Amino acid sequence: MSTVRKFRAKTRLSSMIKEPGGIHVSEALKRGEAAIALQSETSLNLIDSSLARIEALFADPKCDLEDMYRCSTDIVSLCAVLPDPALSEVARSLCELLDHSIEAGRIKPQAVEVHIASMKLLHRTGLDAQASQEILESLTRMVAKLDR
Repeated sequence: MSTVRKFRAKTRLSSMIKEPGGIHVSEALKRGEAAIALQSETSLNLIDSSLARIEALFADPKCDLEDMYRCSTDIVSLCAVLPDPALSEVARSLCELLDHSIEAGRIKPQAVEVHIASMKLLHRTGLDAQASQEILESLTRMVAKLDR
C-alpha cells in the first residue's frame, strides 16, 4: 500500500502573518487605499489623454474608427481602479457603436458626439449616481434605436 504525502506550499503572506510584530490589518488597508489613490490619479490623467485623442480623431474628416475604438477600450481598462463604473460603461457603449459603424461602413456622427460629450461629463465631474444612471440609460436607448 502506498502512503499519501501532502505538501503545503509556504506563501510569503502566510509567513508574514505568523511573524511577530507584523503589519496590522488597518495599516495594510491604509497602504492599499493609498496605492489605489495613486493609481487612480495616474489613470485619470491617462483617461484625459485618451479622451483628447478621441476628440481629435472625431474632428478629422478622415476619422480612423479603429484608432478611436482602441482609445475607447483604453478608457474601459483605465476605469478599473475607479470607484464609479459609469465612465467605463459609456466607453464600452462607444466601442459597441464604433464596432457597428465599422461593420456597416458608415459612422453615425451624432451618436459618437453624444458618447464623447457623456464621457467628458462623467469624467472628473463627480456627478451623483442618479445622474450617471440617467446618462447610461439614455445612451442605451439611443444605441438600441440605432440598431433597428
